[in-house]
Amino acid sequence: MSATVRTILFYTFLVFGLSAFGQTGTSLAECYRLAEANTAIAQNPQLFEKITALKLENLDASRLPTLQWNAKATWQNEVFGLPFSFPGVEVNIPKTNIVTNVEANYVVLDGGLAEAKKTVEKAKLAVDNQSVVVELNKLREQVDRFFFGALLLQEQTKTLDLTLKDLQAKTTQAEAAVRHGVALESEVLKLRVEQLKIQSKIEEVQSDRRALLSVLSSLIGQNLNEDAKLDLPNPQSAIQNPQLNRPELALFDLQKQQVLAAADLIDAQWKPKLAAFATTGLGYPDPLNFFDDKISPYFIGGVQFQWKFWDWKQAEREREVLSVQTQLIENQKQTFTQTLQHQDGKFREDVAKLQNQIRRDEEVAKLQAEILKQLSSQLENGVTTATDYLLQSDAELQARLAMEAHRVQLAQVEAAWRTLLGSDD
Repeated sequence: MSATVRTILFYTFLVFGLSAFGQTGTSLAECYRLAEANTAIAQNPQLFEKITALKLENLDASRLPTLQWNAKATWQNEVFGLPFSFPGVEVNIPKTNIVTNVEANYVVLDGGLAEAKKTVEKAKLAVDNQSVVVELNKLREQVDRFFFGALLLQEQTKTLDLTLKDLQAKTTQAEAAVRHGVALESEVLKLRVEQLKIQSKIEEVQSDRRALLSVLSSLIGQNLNEDAKLDLPNPQSAIQNPQLNRPELALFDLQKQQVLAAADLIDAQWKPKLAAFATTGLGYPDPLNFFDDKISPYFIGGVQFQWKFWDWKQAEREREVLSVQTQLIENQKQTFTQTLQHQDGKFREDVAKLQNQIRRDEEVAKLQAEILKQLSSQLENGVTTATDYLLQSDAELQARLAMEAHRVQLAQVEAAWRTLLGSDD
């Protein structure tokens, strides 16, 4: 394979190969999705939902009438007695006391306490679920590290394969020249040595790629063998007017809502409450008439009213505590936002730097390919040595490897930038 053909194939791959490859390979977005689904905490929201549903059912049940069976037996060494006696009247109070009853209670008015508690539970559920989203988002950094590491080695393998095929073609030509007596055997040997070096490098790169794919497979829960293809993400233009959409920002807002829900609970505790109750049972002696020393049925019923209208400003101080907690959360949110904004400038600079490097890499690779083309022709005509050709072949290879490395680095920086902003684009 001549240098001209190899150059044409290489740039054809750059233009058309990546788009076709992207249709059948594994994309970065797909790895994000699989990694999130593969981690155990992805199931936590369902568990949180179940816990909250059970708590809400209990709160609803707290407004329903309750029944309770009680039993009590006591013995005392002394009982009530009169200091005087009435003719014909004998007071005999037993020292043994046995009571069993059924007690019914019904909260008629709870001042909105149950609803306030339900609001607190729902706010807690929202915070717990969003915390899971925050944790899942952290997986992207791990996926990026192994995805782009394997992707870089994938592109290096393709570039090395092209160089190896070119050397094989040159070796065949040199062998023919030796047979015709127009070239030395040493020229063939030099080309074969370089082939062995390239083959060794390919094996090393493939081994490293298999190791990275193994870790990536573990992260996403899917088997990626050495033949698996990874898509190079499409280059992104500079993000204009980026909007922060990080899950942490939503978590801060939900935490503030949770604090406000606790404030509603304080208000509910201050409102009047009304309950009805009834107790019926048997007692010995009669619990309502201790002069009756027989087993007797009894009944008590009524209503109970509560209104806490003075607490020495305890509720006011509790509200102040919640206000301070809200401010602390807001400070954390602002600090987090400022940190992201500081990093945004660095990402912009890194993207611009890599884009400029890629443009220079393309020019260098093109010039190195032209030089290699000329040396290839000279080698075929016997006016240059295999050593000169191999030196230029290595220079051209390094130029293409540098260009591929910068392409992958650019995609990785842009992916990290989108993660920083919380963008799913």
